This record gives sequence, structure tokens and C-alpha cells, in this order.
Amino acid sequence: MKKDQIKIDDSNNNKRIDKFLSEYFPDYSRASIQKSIKNGMITVNEVKVKPHYDLKKNDIVNVFLSDNQVYFPKPEDIKLTIVFENPDLAIVEKPFGMVVHPTQEGKHLSGTLVNALLKHFGAKHLSSIGGMLRPGIIHRLDKDTSGLLIIAKNNEIHKYLVGLMKKRDITKKYLTLVRGHLKHETGRIEAPLTRAKRDRKKIGLAMPKEGREAITEYKTIGFYGPYTLVEATILTGRTHQIRVHFASIGHPVVGDELYGDKKVNKDLRKLGLKRQFLHATKLSFKMPNGEKINIKNKLPSDLKAVIKSLEKE
Repeated sequence: MKKDQIKIDDSNNNKRIDKFLSEYFPDYSRASIQKSIKNGMITVNEVKVKPHYDLKKNDIVNVFLSDNQVYFPKPEDIKLTIVFENPDLAIVEKPFGMVVHPTQEGKHLSGTLVNALLKHFGAKHLSSIGGMLRPGIIHRLDKDTSGLLIIAKNNEIHKYLVGLMKKRDITKKYLTLVRGHLKHETGRIEAPLTRAKRDRKKIGLAMPKEGREAITEYKTIGFYGPYTLVEATILTGRTHQIRVHFASIGHPVVGDELYGDKKVNKDLRKLGLKRQFLHATKLSFKMPNGEKINIKNKLPSDLKAVIKSLEKE
């Protein structure tokens, strides 16, 4: 049993209690902490609260946590493609079909990018801010999206990179193939997003001021049959952002089983497409010393093959 009493200071004012405690006790998953809050084992000012309670300065949090039963990921000998590395960070190429990290509910404990990172770098050489489930992870890609990810090797660079993201000072570009021909060579999709009420696996458009701000800019690369190859730049990093945004303007990402066109997906499967056509291809940002990092990555072989097949038709 873990027992503790914590007084909240300015740095954690307005932070959700479940998020704060999962960071404070990295050996405990957020799900297990939420359960303890609901069971009244964690109180604020001796009053039972809900997991989404926003902490206030000078709140007194009393914590009683039972022995942790959650299993954490272990190092696994999984191929890891590193495209850039320095003493503070690495940039890796995540293949499609790979989950980035285990969930707080204990799913995907094996075969993830985190398992590969633990084997290659070791836990001591990855940032610990994300806890034991997400060492080194500062941003993610969907399971069936491939491409570039930044891995933080220490907490200082982790905080710095998160700060850059908040200021939109990390440029993240993707290549995607969408249904139909886009009318404009360049464009901007600005539509807030929120978790869908009926299907919690989906993200949907939100009413103004109700969802989270989401902005995608795009540039047309070329037309391939009835499809458009697009370079998309995300100014915000929301879940499923590119997929939802292009679906919302009538040009869903091909191969997307959640938001896409079933007939189009069926047609493209005949050309060998086994997943959504979405690849994180460029990352640009500055290191704390002012050094510019510009990493470009080509389309993987499975997506190149689809483009070549379309060129022949």
C-alpha cells in the first residue's frame, strides 16, 4: 500500500487530478489511479472527487494506492529504423501496423515501438516524463500510419520539444492519397475536433468553441487516376486529424477503414493497398542551441507500389 499527502503548488494548478497523479506516480497507470479515485481511496481536502477534477493551488490530496498489479512493457528485439540521432534525441521511422505504446488499460504490452526503444536505448536513456508506458514518447502516429517520430532521450529535451509543439515550432508534414481531385492547389482546413458520442473510437467535427482547435494545411502534389496525392501539414496534433479533416471536405484518405469510402478501399485493395495511405514524411525544428533539424523521408515501398499501379491505369 502506498500512502502519501500532496499539497498542490502553482505548477499543477488547474491540472486534472488523474493526469497529475499518473505523472507523480509513474509506476501506476492512469486507469488504476482513476479507479482509486472513484473508490474514494484518493481525496482532495478530505472530500471524494471525480477523475476529471481540476486541482487548485493549496489543495491537499490524500493518496492511498494498493500494490500495483499493472504489467509494463519489456525490451523486445524488434527492428528499429533510426534515421537521425544525437545525444538528446532520435528520429525513427515507425512502420505501419505497429502501435506506438501500450495503453493504460494494459493492452498492447508487446510488439510496440516502446518495446523496441527499450531494447535499443534502455529505459535509462529515454525520457521518463510519459511514465513507464511511454518512455521517450512525445507524439504518436496511428497504428496504420507510417513515418517519422521524435524520441526524447532525456527529460530536459522532452520538455523542450513539448514546448516547441505548443508554440507550433515543429513542422510536421505527411503524404496522403485522397479520393477525388482537389480543386485548389493549396488549402487550409480549420475545424475543431472532439470524440464522437456514439462511437468512442471515432473523432468528429465539433461546434465552434466546443472541440479542440485543429488546423491542417495542404498542397496538391499530383493526380493519380481519380485520386490526389497531397502533402498535409498539421499545425495541431489532434487524434485522427488528417483523416477526419479530409473526410469532412469530401476527400477521405484512401484505405481508411474508419472514415473512408468502402468502395474506394475495396478498389485499392486490388492494387495491393493494405492500410490507410498516410505517411509522416518531414520533420523540422530547432535544437536548444539553435541547430536546425530537417529530416525528410520517402514513401515506403507498399505506398510507392500503389502509386506505380495507378500510373499504369
